[in-house]
Amino acid sequence: MRFSQFVTALPAWLGACAGSRWHAQPNVVDVDVAIVGGGAGGIHAAIHLKDAGVSVVVIEKKDQIGGHAETYINPDTGVTRNVGVVLFKKTELVKRYFARLGVPTMTSSLAAGFASKPLSVELYDFALGTRIPPTDTADAIAQQQTGFFVPDPVPEELYLPFSQLADKYGFSALLPIVAQLNWYTGNLTTIPALYGLKSLGPGFLSSVLEGEYIFSGTGDTRSLYDKALEELGSSVLLSTTILSVDRHSNSTGVILLVAEPDKAPTMIRARKLLIAIPPTLKNMCAFDLDEQERAIFSKFFSLGIFAGVARVPGFNGSLINFGAQTPFHQLLHGCHVAMKARAPLSHQPIIPGNSVFVNAGSPEEVLIGGGFDSGDVTDEQGKDLVRKNLATLAAAGAVPEDAAETVTFPYTSNHTPYNVRVTAEDIRAGFYTKLLALQGSGNTYWTGAAFAGHNSALVWTWNEGTIVPRLKGELGLE
Repeated sequence: MRFSQFVTALPAWLGACAGSRWHAQPNVVDVDVAIVGGGAGGIHAAIHLKDAGVSVVVIEKKDQIGGHAETYINPDTGVTRNVGVVLFKKTELVKRYFARLGVPTMTSSLAAGFASKPLSVELYDFALGTRIPPTDTADAIAQQQTGFFVPDPVPEELYLPFSQLADKYGFSALLPIVAQLNWYTGNLTTIPALYGLKSLGPGFLSSVLEGEYIFSGTGDTRSLYDKALEELGSSVLLSTTILSVDRHSNSTGVILLVAEPDKAPTMIRARKLLIAIPPTLKNMCAFDLDEQERAIFSKFFSLGIFAGVARVPGFNGSLINFGAQTPFHQLLHGCHVAMKARAPLSHQPIIPGNSVFVNAGSPEEVLIGGGFDSGDVTDEQGKDLVRKNLATLAAAGAVPEDAAETVTFPYTSNHTPYNVRVTAEDIRAGFYTKLLALQGSGNTYWTGAAFAGHNSALVWTWNEGTIVPRLKGELGLE
């Protein structure tokens, strides 16, 4: 592979493909597997490959690993709150991974993941400013599969609207909980059933029925990734830009040119490449995509999430957004199920909308989570949505009158692109058969939510059952 004397460097990882130029000769690193993305999928795979004796390097654009597992620490009170990933489904795989990294777990109710003391939560429609009386929820059964293994031809039930499938098989009463605990999965009345089913599964149902979920025993989800970083050490390259990728000029491996801040570029020569980022065309602009890959990835679109902590002077309560006029509202009334340690749950809000304004443990601070039907969400749009919801709630007397004007944002995180997916028509046309067929081509493998579902446990199951065994086999370890 030949690199130009002047290699284009990106100021932001994979987000733009132009910038300043490097003049230095690259350093060279040889590994068995190069992993692009230090989120849930990339780090889990790195740990399991390391345990098998595989040499790895993880390339991460941000200054920390863990993806959407982020932590805010109030500088005055020292209270730690998880932003983004808070809880995990209660499965043996999740317990095993935490144990592998020496991070304790606790099993508790949903509310325990958000506050250090029991929450007094009220239900409001943030769009209408209407208070909603508390209700119970009901349970039904659905199956969950590992990865997007879709039959060919694709059964109609996988691409029809999820609400129709739920009505057909009698689990419509479960949809309000799906809307809340898988925030934001899209409009449950219209999303293809395949994506709705990814929100269910034995772990989810067990947690809902028993009212218990797995949390980090330290109270900080990032403890899992702090331990992983300790083990992986210098194998993780943080704040790193991918300049170019060559997967085709040498059939025995791949070559990546990457740049860390204030350092000469590094040439990584790897026998295999594992990509653990959302495979959108925008994210993949530095990669040497072939025509087939480009055609497949061009089908993806995404949702948006703007998460963080907001400070609302004079407000110390907790509110959950309940869509009073959205579908499934009527299903809650009259439905009852025995649930241990039941936490207040809401109904899918009007979108764009924040799922909650839940007390973050420090005075006048609440957790926020704005859902959008578009993946092109800016930070200012996320903040404006908080202000809009606060203004509506202020008119209803739920928050101080000046909440929308006085709110500040001590910590925010833009989780875009989020929940990448395709249309029902693309599912019907065999999209996922084509997507999964990419595994191994060009010495490249793929993991992450786009291949397994938008949930850490699903991604880890995909890694353990499919990706890690195949990589080990091709590296001669199995």
